[in-house]
Amino acid sequence: MTERIVDSTYTALQHFISDSPWDHKVVLSAVRKDLSALFMPSSDPIGLILDESGHRKRGRDSVGVARQYLGSIGKVDNGQVGVFAALSQGDHVGMVNVRLYLPKEWSQSKSRCKKAGIPPSEQHYRSKGELALEMVKEMEGEIDYDWIGGDSIYGNSQALRKGLTQLDRCFVMDTSERQRVYLTDPKPYIPPSGPGRGRKKSSWVSDEKPTKLKALLGQLSDSDWILHTVRQGCKGALRREVYCTEVYIWSEQRVTTSEVEKLRLIISRNPDGSEVKYSLTNDLHFPHFQGLTDKDRLYRQMQRYWVERGIQECKDTLGMTDYQVRGWRAWYHHITLTIMALHYMLEQKVKWKNEIPLLSCPDIKLFLALTLERKATDPHEVWNLIQVRHQQRQADLDRRYLK
Repeated sequence: MTERIVDSTYTALQHFISDSPWDHKVVLSAVRKDLSALFMPSSDPIGLILDESGHRKRGRDSVGVARQYLGSIGKVDNGQVGVFAALSQGDHVGMVNVRLYLPKEWSQSKSRCKKAGIPPSEQHYRSKGELALEMVKEMEGEIDYDWIGGDSIYGNSQALRKGLTQLDRCFVMDTSERQRVYLTDPKPYIPPSGPGRGRKKSSWVSDEKPTKLKALLGQLSDSDWILHTVRQGCKGALRREVYCTEVYIWSEQRVTTSEVEKLRLIISRNPDGSEVKYSLTNDLHFPHFQGLTDKDRLYRQMQRYWVERGIQECKDTLGMTDYQVRGWRAWYHHITLTIMALHYMLEQKVKWKNEIPLLSCPDIKLFLALTLERKATDPHEVWNLIQVRHQQRQADLDRRYLK
């Protein structure tokens, strides 16, 4: 960046990212208000989608880095994980909030947290579901949306599901095929105690038996499925079969409570039976959602695709993972600037959608690279920049040999 941006220096940019006290939360608040206003003219439903993104990193000093599952590579490796919230409408998506996930090995080490500059208020462990709920609460009153989506990491969190329902927020979140559900109300009860002076029974039981979702799938017949077109893609229409039914969730292992969740189950698959997705929604608790059709629910279930595309744009085009910082403040500054860049890209695509309907992030990046003023415009200035490179490289070598 210092070789391209006029009147810039390495020290100034490094200070801006790592040490400058600007508040990333204030910037993110402005971005999400802007994005919400950008979506409002359209009557299409808006989703607030929760997702995570892993960043593969070496060493152990970068904030939050640990051996953990990284979805970007599909396995456990050394890296950092951020929990993101994004607004999605049709094929348009923009990030609106983020939290860095701190593994327990970090939250349990005060010295490590202090060295990375983590504020004392953030030096405690929170699950990804807790971070997601925290972001949703932080954004209350700032943005408008119709439902909250997320993958099974979030859909499997009973605490998150309960927290969103208490906030009067509708969710459509994925769950795993191992999720156990009741097809009728389990009606937990405490069985009567036997005769004598023994301890009274206090554990709840049910006469109903739960079913794993994978087993329920095998019980469905062809007539249970309805075929819908989700959207038009570059290779034609995306069509999915969907089945919806009411279910109840109550854990037999959680025998100290009789609280039962009444939810709606959404199962969808490709017409050939492949790529099955399971989701849970609490829409039946909201009167204004009673008019939703199964096609509407399918649309909400499938909308997470665009958020994954948005995160991929941030990585491939906007340099989300191309940072060399270690501290807490620097990480949030870099991610916030990436989110701002994605928002700028989306604004341009919306602005020029009629004149340039195929405008993409790489197109905009190429245009800016070729048209913005450059620091070096002749061979002499280019050579000066190369000499600065050599000086910095030599300084690094000298430091290594001194050690």
